[in-house]
Amino acid sequence: MELKIKKAKLTKGGSVEATYIDQDGNEITIKGNHRAHVDLRSRLQELVPFFAALTEQKEADSIDWSDLNGEANNELLKQISVSAVSKGGDDSAPFIVMSGKRILMTRKVLNLCSPGVDLGDEGLEHGDEFDMAVQAFLYEVEQYILDRKYDTDGVLDFNQDDTSGNTEDPFGEAGATVDVAIPEEIPA
Repeated sequence: MELKIKKAKLTKGGSVEATYIDQDGNEITIKGNHRAHVDLRSRLQELVPFFAALTEQKEADSIDWSDLNGEANNELLKQISVSAVSKGGDDSAPFIVMSGKRILMTRKVLNLCSPGVDLGDEGLEHGDEFDMAVQAFLYEVEQYILDRKYDTDGVLDFNQDDTSGNTEDPFGEAGATVDVAIPEEIPA
């Protein structure tokens, strides 16, 4: 089942809020209770260079477009983040709007919103990379909704393989305990 995600955002608590169209044409809004998986948070981070360029931040001229995920870009763009992506238009002419923030030197937050970007615009600089980054984020949101791909930090999953390749349940063969007679009086 494929969802048509209209908008998705990472909340302050780290969960996902999303609005999508299901296969029956219903518009559904969800507010997740689980923290987003690191993959989803990473896909948002990969949108930051494009967000900085679209909102004409001073760092945009120094972005290394040949190594978008490099340490130099991460350091350069550490004060900027993307928190939401909205997809509008239709399948033949989709456009994207991103929301995020910039931490100012005063430690105050400046909320930012990018202009709408037509994904079909041939003149868009780094358009293919931007489209791929948006699609990767929307894919992770879909995984969050459909496959319940959440952050599992601190959660033990007994159904996953261990390092030895053993997939057996360690408690699967446990039987009932043996009845042991307990004396009425315990000698002192």
